[in-house]
Amino acid sequence: MASTLQLKLSCPPSAMQSSISYRRPHRTWSAIQRMLGRVRQQWKLLGFFEINEQHEYFKFTCMLKEGLKASIQKTIDEPVSMESQKPSDFQRVLKQMHEGYEMRTYAAPVFARFRQYLGMMDTDFQKSLTCESSYLQFISNSKSKADFFLTFDKRYFLKTQRKREIRFLLTNLSKYLDHLERYPHSILVKFLGVYSIIAPQEKKRYFIIMQSVFYPHEKINERYDIKGCQVGRWTEPTVDSSEVIVVFKDCDFGGKVITINQEQTWLLQQVKLDTQFLKALHVIDYSLLVGLQPLHDDDQFLDNTLGNILARTRL
Repeated sequence: MASTLQLKLSCPPSAMQSSISYRRPHRTWSAIQRMLGRVRQQWKLLGFFEINEQHEYFKFTCMLKEGLKASIQKTIDEPVSMESQKPSDFQRVLKQMHEGYEMRTYAAPVFARFRQYLGMMDTDFQKSLTCESSYLQFISNSKSKADFFLTFDKRYFLKTQRKREIRFLLTNLSKYLDHLERYPHSILVKFLGVYSIIAPQEKKRYFIIMQSVFYPHEKINERYDIKGCQVGRWTEPTVDSSEVIVVFKDCDFGGKVITINQEQTWLLQQVKLDTQFLKALHVIDYSLLVGLQPLHDDDQFLDNTLGNILARTRL
């Protein structure tokens, strides 16, 4: 029925009127695969704007790509040793000039070692961040004033930050890494790099790179931002045709129950340890991101204890 409908819509009127002379076009398997590929790609991009030449951030993202490629290449060409970290590495600033702007990379050796610790290859990291495909702008109902960009493969978030936020992160970077080393299954967000771009007649812009906690996102059908309070913590309904990715809040969670059986004790203990760490840093504005997805057939063969799921998100 579907192929018949497509056939009718694509036929010129003269062909439909002269049914004797009309021959059904032969659609090859490769053509069907290409069509399905386009449909699949469009579905994957729901909730995202592709930052193309017409987008207001196109020039900025082009600078990001060029600058990040050179910055990460420096680490690839001069690999760091896991055992040779020095206190001065936390203060290092790599300055690289490009046509029309300067890119600065903060604590580059420290973040390079952290990416190694997470099992990441900088060649793969560079490929995701600097591929020819455009960055994506994340479209959600979040009220954050920061700009969010996503690599085309959706592995990494790039988020603009205020200067004071960058200063706070770099000041406490050593404590943050110590905590993650002590608790390798910590559910704190994984910061992978801190950068800034300086261009003439423009305000200096800082940004960070993080792992996407919702990768791969295609299977996730509900997302929650949980803060542990109820004041104003509900989400305005959106129209069915909206392409916005809805992030629900505490009051939207309602009476839902997540069953994790024997993992409950471990998870609650880890949440307690992570929140105690944030409290010690006097951080009071944080939340727990939760993604819900049905268990598909291909998940049945994996070791889906919570610890192993968290370990897989580090790759």
